[in-house]
Amino acid sequence: MFTKVVTHADGDTATETSTAVHALRLLRTAVRRGYRVEATRTGGAIIERNVHDGVSIVPRTHTVTLEPVLPVRPISATVRECLSDIAAREAFRVDAAEAPFRHSVGRISAGLGGAPPAAAARLVARGLVVLGEPYRSTSNGYLPEVRTPVRVSLAARLAMHAQDHRTHTIAPAGYVRPDPRMTAGVQTPGGGLVYSRTSAAGCSCQSWSATGDGRDDARRLARRHRQQQTAEFIRALA
Repeated sequence: MFTKVVTHADGDTATETSTAVHALRLLRTAVRRGYRVEATRTGGAIIERNVHDGVSIVPRTHTVTLEPVLPVRPISATVRECLSDIAAREAFRVDAAEAPFRHSVGRISAGLGGAPPAAAARLVARGLVVLGEPYRSTSNGYLPEVRTPVRVSLAARLAMHAQDHRTHTIAPAGYVRPDPRMTAGVQTPGGGLVYSRTSAAGCSCQSWSATGDGRDDARRLARRHRQQQTAEFIRALA
């Protein structure tokens, strides 16, 4: 479940709850319509769109914030590996089994990977996975077994995506000595120093970097990168 907060262009707000299915539908619609969407590291998302009221030439912002009822805490490499196994194939939790397979009860099975009972219980308690409807199957094809389908939650997917795209900016260098090849024959005040306001931005994905005209511009470029990556991520969600 998600808490959905709508902030209208006039400042009025409304709060309601939203299922994961509705939240995913809302995110897909927002991306399809070209709205600005950004995943958060707590497993939520922020949707923004401009609204023109016909009075001011400056548009106002309509914002929808989705936040999981159980915010996602930082996800370790070990937990991420378990979630990757679960997301990669049809996973299930063993809820009942006969001897000699009773030791598997509580375990999440995902091919050769998965999670042992204690770790599986923590994944469920943290809201990182969601459970389906139990069904009957067999252990090794001959003993009865009860299984419950398991899949990675939308909140966990959004949180891991945001964790993969943590951006940073660097303060402008300030007064620097210019490259003599660029200033040959040019008089520079301040003892030959010039002021540089350029600010670099980068991302933990290590596939993007940019330079802005000042740190605010660098932050704007970084946020646009996060929004673009979130849009691509949502388009690819099954």
